[in-house]
Amino acid sequence: MPGLTFDRTLSPEIAQRYKREGYWIGKNLIAYFDAAVARHPDKTAIVAGDVRLTYGQLATEVNRVAYHLRSLGIGAGDVVSVQLYNTPEFVMIHLAASRLGAITNPLLHNYRASELTYILGLAKSKIAIIPQLYRKFDYPAMYAGMWPELPALEHVFVLGGAGLAGMRPFDALRGPIPVATPDGSRLPERVGARTVTGPATAEPQVPTVPTTGDDITALIFTSGTESKPKGVVHSHNTQMYGTLWMAKLLGLTGDDIVWAPSPISHGTGFQWGVREAVTLGATLVLQDIWNPDEALKLIARERCTFTLGATPFAAMLMESPLIGSLDLSSFRVFACAGAAIPHQLGVDMRQKFGCTLIGMWGMTECFVGSASAPDAPDDKLWGTDGCAMPGGELAIFDEVRSKTLPPGEVGELAARGPFVALGYFGDPERSRETFTPDGWLFSNDLATIDADGYIRLVGRKKEIVNRGGLKISVRQMEDYLVGHPKILNIAIVGVPDRLLGEKSCACVVPRGNQAITLQEITEFLEAQEVAKYKFPEYLVILPEMPTTPSGKIQKFVLRDNFVKGLYSVASTATSP
Repeated sequence: MPGLTFDRTLSPEIAQRYKREGYWIGKNLIAYFDAAVARHPDKTAIVAGDVRLTYGQLATEVNRVAYHLRSLGIGAGDVVSVQLYNTPEFVMIHLAASRLGAITNPLLHNYRASELTYILGLAKSKIAIIPQLYRKFDYPAMYAGMWPELPALEHVFVLGGAGLAGMRPFDALRGPIPVATPDGSRLPERVGARTVTGPATAEPQVPTVPTTGDDITALIFTSGTESKPKGVVHSHNTQMYGTLWMAKLLGLTGDDIVWAPSPISHGTGFQWGVREAVTLGATLVLQDIWNPDEALKLIARERCTFTLGATPFAAMLMESPLIGSLDLSSFRVFACAGAAIPHQLGVDMRQKFGCTLIGMWGMTECFVGSASAPDAPDDKLWGTDGCAMPGGELAIFDEVRSKTLPPGEVGELAARGPFVALGYFGDPERSRETFTPDGWLFSNDLATIDADGYIRLVGRKKEIVNRGGLKISVRQMEDYLVGHPKILNIAIVGVPDRLLGEKSCACVVPRGNQAITLQEITEFLEAQEVAKYKFPEYLVILPEMPTTPSGKIQKFVLRDNFVKGLYSVASTATSP
């Protein structure tokens, strides 16, 4: 990585074992893309709104973008930052960067100057591709304000406009490669930002820069609740493991149609949308703005078969009035991450939707550490977050990470295997805290493991409510209450209390227009014989949860808004 240094924590001996056992195969994504183009150039590669691209057409676009990036001096190890929404141009850029041996740095559309100045400065990004306007936000104006603070940033290209002084339209990266015609003239310049052409046999092919599986292909910053994002470093090996072995587990092939409703500028959409589809040579169907009704129409129209996303997305699909009126029979598997799968949701999705929900666990540092096979027993599919992926290990550690705990005991989940990222870029201290030389990734997730090796998350280490010295598992209480017939979505947060330190607050999105009271919640928990000190003592009713673009609930927002008095709060008359 020219201009960048990165200290890897993983020992060479562990890395060699992953290669020797066939989990790290040393291939770049571009090799799979080129094979798909050769195999079926006329097959649809991407569907995005009214745009449809075949693999042959996409190959032409990727070749041209790679040519123009190379002409700007972008090469092996350079960081290409992409702050785009779910659009085919994102895919073009990632594949073009892969051809050049460059590193893709996806950036969420809702990052603003505070996060971006830190990220782009740390990554020493040489180029950024941004929208002109998205969701009424002016990106060129923001970048113009940041640019003086980013000396490494040489180029800014704008999709859908010309940007401001010093910026160039994205179309400049899509023009035909200038080659001589028989009469000595040049090919005409491209006209129209969204024009799509077929394979251009007259244009020379940009050669793929040789890479090794150990080379870095992506730098992805965490999108959660921490004030300082962490730049997760993934190699070709760690990312190819995920797509290839998840495909084996779920039986995915090039005949599948991958639906990507999660932002492809986030790890979920990037890995399980863009890279999964390209690895398989499958069709990628992009949905830009989340809407359950439009999602169902898209699945039915395009005959989508698979997605991986946050569990609440599946729950919202089942709430749509369109369920039962559309042919959704093509859809086979919805892999759920980020939250437990309520048993009834699994049953309903199978009976009314016709697809199988599978539980899995992953994070930006480990795209898939555990998952259940679609033919696993129901209590494993929906009652757990899966078991270790092939070549991997899962363990539950004690509070000081000194020893592993037996089945059934709650501790910190750690994962080891060929799916684990290489570390955090530019943050050796946090890398050492999280990644060990012998391959363990400490997740900060609290979990249990059963005798069959299946894990069940019970919360985050920081998501424990300490009520007067009694510890309450947030995840456990959410699992209880998500079964209430009036509750569509729930988040438990600890809020300050003068006497006890903390009390529990239940933040609830009701199902439909139903009203729910704190007394009903209390009676529901009493019927399940839950200890009373665990009962929520405050209730906040919300129309929707504050979430990251990938669907994770931002509990710090709920907690902060409670403290600031921004919510209407119901409370118990007496403390249990």
